Amino acid sequence: MELKDEIGEFAVRIKKMLPQVQSEDLTRNALVMPFIQILGYDVFNPSEVQSEAVLDFGIKKSKKVDYTIMKDGEPAILVECKHHEDSLDINDSRLSKYFRKTKAKYGLLTNGLEYRFYTEKIIRSKKNQEPLFVFNIKDTKAATIAKMLEEHKDYFNVKENIAS
Repeated sequence: MELKDEIGEFAVRIKKMLPQVQSEDLTRNALVMPFIQILGYDVFNPSEVQSEAVLDFGIKKSKKVDYTIMKDGEPAILVECKHHEDSLDINDSRLSKYFRKTKAKYGLLTNGLEYRFYTEKIIRSKKNQEPLFVFNIKDTKAATIAKMLEEHKDYFNVKENIAS
């Protein structure tokens, strides 16, 4: 099945299940994890995707990254999730702190409906923190999302395209 078809089917499923998604945890499990899987990652293989990976911020200050997409045993993409009704603001996000504690170069801030993709350099910039690209899975045509993802596959395809 083509990426655009998978995204289209997923968008239809989301609309049907959204009323039952009442928490951030359900948002992660019902909306974000399947999307990561659509991108081609085995969400049940910790060498590819880790859920709730702990980053050490000092004594009693450890934080958990919602999802970490791995490459060669190191974090490559950090995914921070919010409840699907929450707005997304990079300044209210923990992504900048997460980047300081990992070698990850990319971050995804999402509420399961809207996806905002960032690089480490964008996050650390005080001047311009606009994402590389943004899409809403409910409001954007599946073919448009697929085209965006294919154009930016080097960000998403950790296994093949992100240099060590």
